[in-house]
Amino acid sequence: METHFIFTSSKGLIESAEYLLAHTEDNDVLFNSNKYSFILVAAASLESLLNEGIISWAFHLFPKGDYKRHATAFLSMNLGKKLDALGFLLSSGKFITDNESKIYQTLVNLIKLRNEVAHSKDFYKETDIEIGEPNEDGGRDFRLPYDISKLMNNHPLSIEQEKCQFIVLSLKHLEAVLREEIEHSKTELFKAL
Repeated sequence: METHFIFTSSKGLIESAEYLLAHTEDNDVLFNSNKYSFILVAAASLESLLNEGIISWAFHLFPKGDYKRHATAFLSMNLGKKLDALGFLLSSGKFITDNESKIYQTLVNLIKLRNEVAHSKDFYKETDIEIGEPNEDGGRDFRLPYDISKLMNNHPLSIEQEKCQFIVLSLKHLEAVLREEIEHSKTELFKAL
């Protein structure tokens, strides 16, 4: 009897993202640098899930000798395009990925965060800072200009813990859709065409 199986890393990656999530709480002064690892592992989980979905779709649709070629055409797309195509592919054209859903928006933001972390291009910024008089601790207060403080507030490490938690929930939701534990018509990730 011939049987088919696949080894996939998505489950282990999601478990790793959950582990890292438990170690990403910020302290009172600094952002937690474990968020870098969390973002990269969560994004790797997403890519693994999307690739798994595309490969499974092609395997079940095309003849055995052709499925890899057809899957490869979709696997060469960037993560955002894979996510956009997923609903249509998995449902044989009955549904599309709903780009307004909270899960979709969370996964797209994860892709953006991953790109910022993995392809960091941190150029020097020049600014004038007004330094105040010495305070009672001997330190001096200062205020950063708006454009500099905005950069710091939009830094990948500034992501809030609840958003990190929803990233993991979104990945698990996608996993459940791919494992057919959630029907295409019952997920907010897809909408009817």
